[in-house]
Amino acid sequence: MRALQLVHRQARTEFLADRNEGDFARRMARVSETPILTEFPMPRPFRAMRDDARGPCATEGFFQDLSAEAQSDFQSLATDFRCSGLTVLISEADEPSSTLFLLEAEVNISMNSSDGRRFLLGVKGAGDILGLTSAISGDSSEVRVQAMYPCRIASMRRRDFLKFLSRHPIASQNVARELCVELTRARERLRILGLTSSAMARVAHLLLEWCKMGQRTREGVQIRCALTHREIGECIGASRETVTRALADFRARDLVRLHGSNLVVTSCSALATYAGIDSIPDLPKPAA
Repeated sequence: MRALQLVHRQARTEFLADRNEGDFARRMARVSETPILTEFPMPRPFRAMRDDARGPCATEGFFQDLSAEAQSDFQSLATDFRCSGLTVLISEADEPSSTLFLLEAEVNISMNSSDGRRFLLGVKGAGDILGLTSAISGDSSEVRVQAMYPCRIASMRRRDFLKFLSRHPIASQNVARELCVELTRARERLRILGLTSSAMARVAHLLLEWCKMGQRTREGVQIRCALTHREIGECIGASRETVTRALADFRARDLVRLHGSNLVVTSCSALATYAGIDSIPDLPKPAA
């Protein structure tokens, strides 16, 4: 957890340094009319995760392998609500009075500077905990969490969440696993930004990183890309135009193919070689 905080601070220091940052998220939201969640609207008893066809969260992320007793305990402590797309769920410097669990849709995790630059750390989906580092440590948030689409959230008071973890070891293991995944991804992103010279190699590095979570098909490794070219650029410190040119070049050489929101990397080794990358990540096993 402390290592993850250090990696986030290193990224901010190297790429988003601004000593006068202040509460940038709230000031920018006022300018752009972005809604900020200051209190949880319309709290209501948490609906049962089982047989809820609208979200896969019952078997993913924090909820994976939870016993019936643990799920019942969670439902007694949590309330849920819905929020509109683009709502800021957590702002930088927010105190972690409550812990948020994403049940449906996706959110962006980012860090921002007062001059308008944004470093996009990644996307979280159903089953993930939002602001987990702060929830565990008690420190104020170092990241901004914003809904990409209308989403459903469960909220639990932080002290109840910590007691819940002490009562249910599986939940603690799931939290530890999620923190490890966050740390690994943050380190990979910092490696891309700090040790990769060309923008084309950065784009290729990011695609190869996503391939770890992709699906092997006959065409190659298929990954779902929910980000725009601008947002991809915010992941790697590049402009939208640079990302567009790099992807167009990869497509022209048949290194990647685009099918709607799905992107297929036809050959990870060929993409790595073309971009001058020494090694490729461990790839997912072919689908049965």
